[in-house]
Amino acid sequence: MEQISRRRFFHLGGATAAAAAVPAFSGLSELQRPPLQWRARTAAEMPQPDVAALLLSRAAFGARAGDVERVRGLSQAYAWVDEQLDIDKLDVAALEERIARDLPTLSMTSRQIWTSYQMQNQGLPEAELIMAGLYRQVFSPRQLYEVMVEFWTDHFNIGIDNDDVRWLKTVDDRDVIRKHALGKFKDLLTASAQSPAMLRYLDNDVNFKGRPNENYGREILELHTLGAAVNGYPYTETDVKEVAKCFTGWSWTRGQTSAKWGEYEFLTGQHDNSVKNVLGQTVPGSGKNEGHLVIDILCKHPATAKYIALKLVRRFVTDDPLGQLPQLVDRVADTFTRTDGDVKEMLYVILTSQEFARSFGSYGGRLSRPTDYMARLLRASGLPENQFTVKVAGNSSFNAIVGAFSAMGQRPFNWPTPDGFPDYKEAWGSSVGMLTRWNFGLLLCGVGGARGGGSLVSGFDIAGQTPAAANTVGKAVDFWVDRVLHRAMLGEDRQALVDFISDGKGADTAISGLAPGKLNNGIALVFDSSYFQWR
Repeated sequence: MEQISRRRFFHLGGATAAAAAVPAFSGLSELQRPPLQWRARTAAEMPQPDVAALLLSRAAFGARAGDVERVRGLSQAYAWVDEQLDIDKLDVAALEERIARDLPTLSMTSRQIWTSYQMQNQGLPEAELIMAGLYRQVFSPRQLYEVMVEFWTDHFNIGIDNDDVRWLKTVDDRDVIRKHALGKFKDLLTASAQSPAMLRYLDNDVNFKGRPNENYGREILELHTLGAAVNGYPYTETDVKEVAKCFTGWSWTRGQTSAKWGEYEFLTGQHDNSVKNVLGQTVPGSGKNEGHLVIDILCKHPATAKYIALKLVRRFVTDDPLGQLPQLVDRVADTFTRTDGDVKEMLYVILTSQEFARSFGSYGGRLSRPTDYMARLLRASGLPENQFTVKVAGNSSFNAIVGAFSAMGQRPFNWPTPDGFPDYKEAWGSSVGMLTRWNFGLLLCGVGGARGGGSLVSGFDIAGQTPAAANTVGKAVDFWVDRVLHRAMLGEDRQALVDFISDGKGADTAISGLAPGKLNNGIALVFDSSYFQWR
């Protein structure tokens, strides 16, 4: 694969370029979305969700049936945040047992993956990583944790389509990102700095005494901790060079006969033991410890606190944290400093803030990224866990899901540059991406198409979940709008949906008299609506 520089990739247009570089969403081009236009198109034009619905939309991958009602029934909505931060009380044993059984690479060492798949089925480790991530997002009770796993996966992005990285990323996901997602930032940064996947991806495994490679040194400053430098603050090019020297010799074992293939290794003979100066502080020549001293310096720097706070506020509240909510950014940064980078404490400040509570339509809205959309769609659909096939081989549903991810420009683990997938709305509003979302909603609801009946999951009838009491079009529309959106539509948008499902006969039309698939099509339109795209 041709290497794409960060500068050239941004010039190509980021997510748009990524989407254009992959095949069309195979099998869905024949689906036809009904010609229905929504009056409300932006978050500011829509009825606003309450805090319970907002929490499950932004601090989780959406709500499954009954989730919003349960949170509304708590003594206060923020009690859900306390539950989510106490992950040991959220039982995932059965879910993880199924992953271990059906996705065996997830529990392998890097050496086991390398020796088992380098000659055949090379794409299986990546496919199983993608499936495990989606399965957990859809069915795990640890929803906020899974949101943070995705957040840190982007923050410490490692493009998996990069020689040995494809064998190393599984352990990075397990032992770096997932292990520390709700812990202390310093522990996460240290684990990442010693991750063979990261060391290979950013070339630190060829960062040697006398011929330093600055790739990792630059990105640990710009992307992992301090943010981009402006006019020499908070760091200079000299700092980049000095940091690179501090990390010389941080590598991993690659000998083909070694039992430790794919494990972190410090190469003493390749380390530059000269005295360095990083951000105005002396780093004595002290071998491997120099890298740890740099990590200490970076984690204590106020720019790191602000940079991490900014990214967290962007993830949960607004695309423009510094322009719209600088005071919230400052409060989160102060929490980072006060708690030594405690992720749980920072999340609590954000999710219980007034800024978060009023964020849905106040700051320009947050558009679902493709991975958010996919998980929220599957959760809201009520798809039973026993109908979700986890094994990858021969799984046509998984093939359709990966095809949709690729067409929308967010195939997990496949962002080619170290900055991670974009986290702002402009990156995800392309016509190709939206068309794919519409078609995928139709496919999930079993509406028409080229795939032998057009159903994503064989035997899944979404309309069959409509309660018997919702026996008219109007009642069915109200049930599904509440079930999927947890807030009302504008009156004219509700009427447009009623008119479509009833063929203009009105809200009192009996469900029993509808043409086959008509209600399924109407439910798909709720998923495809602008109401569901904003979160």
